Amino acid sequence: MEKTLLEIIAEMLGIKAQNGYLQEINSTSKGSVWMNIFQAIGFGIFNFQEAVNLHMKEIDDKIANQKVPRLPWYRNEALRFQYGFDLLPESDQFSPTYEDNGVIVEATPEQIEDSKIIKYVAVTRSKTNTGRIKISMKIAGENTDEVLSDEKALAFKKYIEETQATGDDIVIVNFLPDILKSYLKICYDPLVLLPNGMSIITGRFPVQDTISRFLLNLPFNGEFSVQAFLEAIKATEGVIDLDELSVQSKWIEPGVGYGQFQPIEISRIPKSGRFKIEDWSGITYINYQAQE
Repeated sequence: MEKTLLEIIAEMLGIKAQNGYLQEINSTSKGSVWMNIFQAIGFGIFNFQEAVNLHMKEIDDKIANQKVPRLPWYRNEALRFQYGFDLLPESDQFSPTYEDNGVIVEATPEQIEDSKIIKYVAVTRSKTNTGRIKISMKIAGENTDEVLSDEKALAFKKYIEETQATGDDIVIVNFLPDILKSYLKICYDPLVLLPNGMSIITGRFPVQDTISRFLLNLPFNGEFSVQAFLEAIKATEGVIDLDELSVQSKWIEPGVGYGQFQPIEISRIPKSGRFKIEDWSGITYINYQAQE
């Protein structure tokens, strides 16, 4: 039920027009009694509709976030983690107080907000070779180029262990970003860019800026599409055309560190939840002239 106020009044006028007993009520004055009645009733119907929609949204949200071990519930649990605060006894709620030199102090809203160090979460479920269900929880703080410190990661792990459903196998992924590297030949416009890709006017590197924005705009744990990546670069000012030689990424292997770069053929979801670029040397610029 998504009708505007004008649509509701128009529907009422349509019903009135079909009723022969109401044909004589035809004043077009904005102050006519019958029109004001229609508008008042229509306004009441419209507000009732909005109240019902809001109520249904609240019900949907409560169902989606109810305390059942579903993936959205685990994501919300991660985001509400408060570093430095303990859970209340026999509860999954954090204590609103802390002790300072033997004195119980009420935490301020700012302290509570600052303690919520998990800013990005992606929770997925997969089946292992043995048939067990594994839940992967990828996390990151405000600075996505870094990982949570060992102390913060340990506190978060203990919190998840205390709040998770019994029997769930949860793997917390607190890794450095996957490293992306692209090998591209950029056909540049010498009216706009210098041979090294620098903008003549701004002194910036538009292709690098485009790539950085593209990665920044990817959702956490979002799918990286090679085609969308290349289209974004091609739309950059000063880029006439490009030739993709290779797009690759590498990621953290538990207990090993970064592995070798692997080609991305169509798309890839980052193992850590996000990508970063450390080396731009794979991008070269050529003043290409089409052969006649």
